[in-house]
Amino acid sequence: MSFWLLKGRFAPQLGQPDGDSVRFIPDDPAPLFRLRRRGAAPGINAENGSVQLRYEGIDCLEKAAIQPYSSDATASNLGLVAPPQSDARGYICTNQLDPHGRPVCFVFSGDIARTDGTRIRLDPADIATSVNATQLERGHAYPLFYDTLYADLRLHLAAICTNARQSGAGVWSADATTSGFAWNSDLAGLPPIFPKLWRRIDTYRRDETFFDPNDPTANLQAYIASLREERASS
Repeated sequence: MSFWLLKGRFAPQLGQPDGDSVRFIPDDPAPLFRLRRRGAAPGINAENGSVQLRYEGIDCLEKAAIQPYSSDATASNLGLVAPPQSDARGYICTNQLDPHGRPVCFVFSGDIARTDGTRIRLDPADIATSVNATQLERGHAYPLFYDTLYADLRLHLAAICTNARQSGAGVWSADATTSGFAWNSDLAGLPPIFPKLWRRIDTYRRDETFFDPNDPTANLQAYIASLREERASS
């Protein structure tokens, strides 16, 4: 399907990269202003020209989540976008900005024999070498599919994730999202779970209306039900 191609270099020394995000300095930022917006304009840093990326189709554990799974995801991401003795050159394929002005994109290291700033079609085979797919393959990421992700690409990523899960790679060796887990208000010690659920629990415990420290789980379900529905795809 059709995306804008932006060449540039990754800048992990800027900001705080994690398993599914890093800052990127495009050679030409102009295409960012042609992307569909769901909120803010492109969040380009005025001092260094970098923009924070949001990786399409995947979601990694937060930095404060259980180790070593979280740090493994970050190390894997950085090794892919900026391997040692490299110039961290790469490119992204994107067609929209998220509400915070971050390009939602497929991420690739190296170069491509296409003209920068042009439209490019991505088929399932094209994203096999993306950082997105590799993080799923290694078990460092969970799938996160919104209804803006094309069906053929979604199905391809889902198949990669299924293989990783069946082989017990990375987080899948200890995932407790569906099996259940005990929680006593400590998030750092939780086994790997779907990152969006982890974040929901994190915000819940800070909510003075719903959270009861004497019974931490009492109102969790009601809190989650009170949130805006996500535009997710199965």
